[in-house]
Amino acid sequence: MAEIGIKQLKNTASRVIDDVEAGERVVVTRRGKPAAVIMSIEEAEDFVLAHAEDFVRMRLAGRRDHRAGKSVPLKDL
Repeated sequence: MAEIGIKQLKNTASRVIDDVEAGERVVVTRRGKPAAVIMSIEEAEDFVLAHAEDFVRMRLAGRRDHRAGKSVPLKDL
């Protein structure tokens, strides 16, 4: 997995996208710390679909908790 600073990304975005389209993942850093990952749309879709079942399960549990009065209004968080 390649790594690139955010300032360098601004100057080489087209090349980075070419690399991503060729199958590489790129970690974008800010002040030396990982801030984001750039991956192909196909890889992102696969990631989402692989985790969709967990997401749906958590969403349903959240709705049950909300109906049961076990939630907190967003403004109170």
